[in-house]
Amino acid sequence: MPISRETYATGLTAEQFLDTIQANKDKFLENVEKASFSAEDLQFFRDNPVSIAAIGEDWCTDVVHFLPVVIKLSRELPEVDLRIFLRDSTDLIDNYLYQGEFKSIPVIILYDQGWNELGHFTERPAAARQAMAEESVRFARENAQLEGVNRTYDKMPDETRNAVRANSANYRWSNFDAWNKLFVDELKAIVKGGVAVGD
Repeated sequence: MPISRETYATGLTAEQFLDTIQANKDKFLENVEKASFSAEDLQFFRDNPVSIAAIGEDWCTDVVHFLPVVIKLSRELPEVDLRIFLRDSTDLIDNYLYQGEFKSIPVIILYDQGWNELGHFTERPAAARQAMAEESVRFARENAQLEGVNRTYDKMPDETRNAVRANSANYRWSNFDAWNKLFVDELKAIVKGGVAVGD
């Protein structure tokens, strides 16, 4: 069920969200500053105004990565309106479960000027998800001496988990601009075709 205009209006503005976050605030602000767009991307959203409802939490790395991109886009273009909802303080996420089961975030829901829901994006771009999976396999293969490196994340010893986490973070942030381009391209695809991406 689409989010109503009335519910949308109760969401946090970007500035309200940034003022209230507790975790990762410096990284949020850094990523807002670093996010950039091509002239073609900006013109696309000028020609296709949207309202965006974003669902997230400040502790989630994918939110720290991709929500700043949408915040920056809404700052640069009056044609992009944004409201942010905290996943753990709303039941809106229940309509956008990843694979029908997981409360993955961010969820980015796009509406046209007639308040038609065009589709939604979940978590991270498909190509970025695949790249991260491949990097995790590479890291495990080349660091087989780490105890439990092939276990699921929650079953790794702390030392191994910390090493895996550090590698993942380094890989993500070294691909910041490339993944942002993938993200913006997926948002544009939703607007062009009204097709939900990330399901």
